[in-house]
Amino acid sequence: MLSTLVSLSIRAVAQNMDLLEQKIPDLPASLLKDLLPHLNMFYLDRIEKTAQLKRISTSLQIVWADKWRDLNHTWRCKLKFMQPEENWKQKCLESLFHMVLLRKAEVQNLLSNLSEHAVLSMSAKHVQVLTLTLAVRGGCRLASPDHRPILSLLEKSVRCLRLFDAEALLQHGNAELLFVLHRLIDHGSVTEVVLKKTPDCSLFSWITFRCRGPYRTNSQSSATTDSRETSHNADHWAEEGPSAPKCPRLDLYTDEKLCSILSPLCSFNERWHVDQIHSLDLEVRSLATVSRLLPSWLSLKSLHLYGTQPLWEDEVAGFLASLRKLCLDPHCSLRDLSMGNVSSQNLLADLLTINPSLHSLSLDINPPWDNTVKPGQSLQFRQDTELSLEKLSLKSAIVHTVKNFPAVLQHAPNLSSLYVSGIHHAHLFLHTLSESNPLLKVLILEDISLTNCHQEIIHLIENSNLEELSLKDCRLLERCTEKRDFLVPFVVAVRGLSSLHTLSLSQNRLAKSAIEIADLFLGECPSKITKLDLSSNFILPADLLEFSQRVEMYRPTQRLTLDLRFNPLDRDPKVKSEALKKLLPFCNILTDDWDSRSTMADHVSVM
Repeated sequence: MLSTLVSLSIRAVAQNMDLLEQKIPDLPASLLKDLLPHLNMFYLDRIEKTAQLKRISTSLQIVWADKWRDLNHTWRCKLKFMQPEENWKQKCLESLFHMVLLRKAEVQNLLSNLSEHAVLSMSAKHVQVLTLTLAVRGGCRLASPDHRPILSLLEKSVRCLRLFDAEALLQHGNAELLFVLHRLIDHGSVTEVVLKKTPDCSLFSWITFRCRGPYRTNSQSSATTDSRETSHNADHWAEEGPSAPKCPRLDLYTDEKLCSILSPLCSFNERWHVDQIHSLDLEVRSLATVSRLLPSWLSLKSLHLYGTQPLWEDEVAGFLASLRKLCLDPHCSLRDLSMGNVSSQNLLADLLTINPSLHSLSLDINPPWDNTVKPGQSLQFRQDTELSLEKLSLKSAIVHTVKNFPAVLQHAPNLSSLYVSGIHHAHLFLHTLSESNPLLKVLILEDISLTNCHQEIIHLIENSNLEELSLKDCRLLERCTEKRDFLVPFVVAVRGLSSLHTLSLSQNRLAKSAIEIADLFLGECPSKITKLDLSSNFILPADLLEFSQRVEMYRPTQRLTLDLRFNPLDRDPKVKSEALKKLLPFCNILTDDWDSRSTMADHVSVM
């Protein structure tokens, strides 16, 4: 009876927060903790300081995570790619802002008694990544006088601007959207632009003009001439509405004149960022336009290119020639390069030869369309060559790329993070890592058959200073007659690596063998691991119970974050509950309500 009365009281307080908000600090921490799930996002935001003072911030983050799930109906798919340390409040309010701005949800269904303007104002300051789908009018609304205060908040908070359907921007009625882009890029804090679908040449030139270094010729005439070369087909802008500025050809305005043309409230005397765009993420049909403009992007630090269709050898050759011109300029800032859906078997060798100063390189290389392999260029470095690479990501099934890979590792002594996927003959580079890359901290291997590389894996662990190791979908136990023959020495080696704090064995079909992994915490010198990922391993409730019994017996001294998502634990809810109960004193458990009986996703993922 008492618990029912407390529950009713909590609901009553939540429904009358507009009157009772000032009394919230007087509540005991236990009652406030129970109240949190019943509050809407507006009041969750307002009582954050009180929650911190009462030391229930963790509970508040859990509630924000639940709110985020309520907003995102596809949260199960997204959750797999998110980290446990996500700022759930920021993610939730960012999602809320987009839903309300694009009118994908009625405010009344989300926050009662609040206007749309109030919701946008509350959430705008939490938007770090702003996504505008240009086919929808939501982004244009930010240019209206009523929404200018919200746009001002976005200028301070937004770091990344993502434009979808960018090729539609210069169509009739989008002059307001140009104003929004101008405010965010030229007067705001945006440093990264993501363009999905190849934009109109004029828009592309206008945005990438902000990638030019401070050493460019800063005259309107040269800027106009350069812009006209790439945007001669741009249409005139049409006037839309009484407050909308009339914009003639976009390519004619690349400096402070844009301010007075777009709005009398926008002037060059305001804060104006020169060379503001430091990162470009482009989805392109071809590399032609990028190659033409690339040599002038002196202030660009990070470039990510992905082909909507395969980027073939001849296009890549033109891009490499332009990249060489850029890198020969002493003011070149490019240190992070990523290319995806590329078909060029010498790309790894070519890029590192052109720019040995790259700190980060990511390549996704596809085989030639006709599967013919031409004689490749062997990567030949001088003996004293030292690459600046700190992060390397490589996905390629081309044999010649794989053969060049050890040579890259041998000349990259500063390498700290390595991601490799899809490569055959893993034994060719595993030994090289321990010998040539002593600073390696993060190693992520995915979709690689390591079934014949057990000795190399153990040798690497015993001769490294790794802090994070991920062996995802590596068929570790595929050909093991006795799975213990590998898992026992593997666990012993991991226990001996005191620097290792994160281990992922996702998608290896460990099943019952996951029990052996609990021995990481056995003995006087247990593993220092604080994050263990056993997701998508077809672990059944009975297997988890045995795992939990060992953990309970070993009693790890450090609290463990244990990822058990996408395992068929729903097959026996009672046993699952018993296992989780044993783990909770020692683990923060990541689990889900995944229904293994209604989907084949887990089965396919671990085949």
